[in-house]
Amino acid sequence: MTGCVKADPKPRIACDTNVMVSAFIAGGPSGRVIEEAADETLELVLLEPVLDELTRILSVKFHFETGELQQLFDLLADISVDVQGSPAGPSEPVTGDPDDDLILACAVESSADLLVSGDRRHLLPVGQHLGVRILTPQALLAELRT
Repeated sequence: MTGCVKADPKPRIACDTNVMVSAFIAGGPSGRVIEEAADETLELVLLEPVLDELTRILSVKFHFETGELQQLFDLLADISVDVQGSPAGPSEPVTGDPDDDLILACAVESSADLLVSGDRRHLLPVGQHLGVRILTPQALLAELRT
């Protein structure tokens, strides 16, 4: 058929813990990233280390009850396309923080195009690693609008 243009593939993204916590506590740009996943504008890949830390932070720091956590994780399961576990071997030291190195390794393993992060100390300065770009929620939202 003439005139058919193949649509750009949806970006495949992973979010670090601070973006996930912010999305469910404060909303804002992080919340809009989750909304974009719900609207299927992008493909959200969940990272097991992030889910583990999200559970800990929401239950301990923000006093989420078990039922509230279950609802949140049900929502994430509904809007995500995949869950990536931790790599088998040790994470390559890239960021200066072993926890962030693990999240970055998971993003690489998941074939994510982007890792969305608010970590200006360890992750954002890396910029890109093994094909995974690291952007703030605001930068991702700006790219989606262009």
